[in-house]
Amino acid sequence: MSIAESQQRAASEFVDLVAGLGAGRALHSETAIAVSARLSGSLLLRSFGFDLDTPKPGTVLLSEEANQKIPLLINLLVVYLKQSQIELDPGMLGGAPELRGGEPELDTLASLELVQEAAIKIASRHSLSMQQAAESATLATAFIVKECSRSIRSETAFNVASYGLLEGCKTVPPRLAGSSVKSLRKPWYKLW
Repeated sequence: MSIAESQQRAASEFVDLVAGLGAGRALHSETAIAVSARLSGSLLLRSFGFDLDTPKPGTVLLSEEANQKIPLLINLLVVYLKQSQIELDPGMLGGAPELRGGEPELDTLASLELVQEAAIKIASRHSLSMQQAAESATLATAFIVKECSRSIRSETAFNVASYGLLEGCKTVPPRLAGSSVKSLRKPWYKLW
């Protein structure tokens, strides 16, 4: 996966967007990571072209697309951390609550409500597809994980990020104020 210059610039703006939620750019570590990761997952969900206007925000949405694409974003996260020389102990990785540190101070919907509109504007300004925006937000998440690894274990930070990516990609986001995202409007469900 190659990352374009425009995606790197967008990633920097996503970091600023998340940091701006805290007083003086200071935000609870797990919250900052979770907000950024949920944004990344939600942008990826939007890239699938599902009808996100019909289901109630917060509804769990399972899809094969998410199962296939989330590992690519997690791999991007791992590659960035490895390049940043952040070590991860495999024995400390996982989705169990006790491995994710303190509970984020915002739930998934509240997180997305605070950042999604601005994030979509950032993506548009950089001419990014929703998939590319999700990759940029993952880079932003990786940067935040790296920075937060000074105050919480790197494995804890990684676990929060991985879990947040899943939450964002498998949760119907809050409705957008306008129709700034074009969608193919295929159904989010599959009848077999």
